[in-house]
Amino acid sequence: MNPEEPKSEEQSAAVAEAVDITGGGSRFSVKNTFASLRYRNFTLLWIGQMTHAFALWLEQTARPLLILAMTDSAIHLGAVILVRTIPGLFLGMIAGVVADNFNRRTVLVVVKFLVLGLNAIFAFLVVTNLIEIWHIYAFSFLRGGIMAFDQPARRAMIPALVPPHLVTNAMALSTSTMGGMRIAGASLAGILMGVFGLAAPFLFIVPIYIVAVVVTVMLRVPDHQRSGYQGMRRMGGDLGQGFKYAWNAPTIRGVLIISLGYFTFGMAFMQVFAPLFATRVLDIGATGYGLLISVMGIGSLAGGLALATLNPTRKRGVLAMVVMAIFGLLLILFSSSTYLNSVPLAFVIIVAIGAGQSIFMPIINTVIIQAAPENMRGRMMGVLSLDRAMTAFGGFVAGMAAAALGVQVAQILFGIGCILIAAIMYLAYPPLRRIE
Repeated sequence: MNPEEPKSEEQSAAVAEAVDITGGGSRFSVKNTFASLRYRNFTLLWIGQMTHAFALWLEQTARPLLILAMTDSAIHLGAVILVRTIPGLFLGMIAGVVADNFNRRTVLVVVKFLVLGLNAIFAFLVVTNLIEIWHIYAFSFLRGGIMAFDQPARRAMIPALVPPHLVTNAMALSTSTMGGMRIAGASLAGILMGVFGLAAPFLFIVPIYIVAVVVTVMLRVPDHQRSGYQGMRRMGGDLGQGFKYAWNAPTIRGVLIISLGYFTFGMAFMQVFAPLFATRVLDIGATGYGLLISVMGIGSLAGGLALATLNPTRKRGVLAMVVMAIFGLLLILFSSSTYLNSVPLAFVIIVAIGAGQSIFMPIINTVIIQAAPENMRGRMMGVLSLDRAMTAFGGFVAGMAAAALGVQVAQILFGIGCILIAAIMYLAYPPLRRIE
């Protein structure tokens, strides 16, 4: 049986209803928004990602403030991101090969166990006050290496868990999960840091990852078509085949190029600019920073759920470029608003920034996944991880630019970068405009 086909009468009914929804485009309801959650294994994958995202936002909210408390250095903020993302640059494609040649559920289980152990060690160092700045660099590097294997396996698995017409819906739900957990994780991190100190969020992460491990173990995923791992020679051939396919497919090539610009100029906001705005410009402190990230999560949740409800199946290339340009404009508006010393205005704009993030990425992931054959999907996600590695470069440059030009000017320049990349791709790369 094809793993992408429904497995029961209940699933068949759900598919028929979903086809009517997405085909007619006239019915909108909460039931439609969460259509992919009718499928047990996607639900388990979603819960596993939700708990992982909760822990991730606890860590990502607390880590920048821990770094600033230890070093008071914007350069360290960017450099840690660089170190964290470097493994993805070297391991992303290898992780894609692994996802195409091994059981993807097994890959996810191993990743979750390793991340659990790593976070337990890091929490011990922070709680016992043994933490040093090199520990943060080492933790970031190791975690980045381990997590490089998560996304190719997880994203490539989704088309086997839901029908083809619900892939965008499933991707959007996954992204809205990140938004929802950003609200919960960042809020809790801010409260924990304000009440118990910087160590508290890192300690709280450990039991959350235990839940992520349990639900991932419960997954039952149909095996996918693969030839089987046959040593380094085979791996080298698979790597080359993945690069060749990505380059020769105009759709995938165009999406990867625009993603390159987004990860370079857009993603630096969360990792570098947001904590700097909170502590040096808006002067809202650790609790205020947690609230800022939470409010951004509200926008991300709203944007992701809106995309899941609309479940677009046409003009997704144009939509991605428009969203990226608007996102760049919002970054400029946010930075400009801080000159007015209006915290409420900055918080309003941050909601829209969160929505832009949560709309762009599901579209990109869906286009790539559906443009690739089933036994190539892991490698295509691996190729996308190379674009994600540009987050490191963008974060490092953002830290340097903020130190040299000031936080506000540097953020405005990065927003302009997003707009320019979207405009250039729209004008110079017609295949991207033709993507349905």
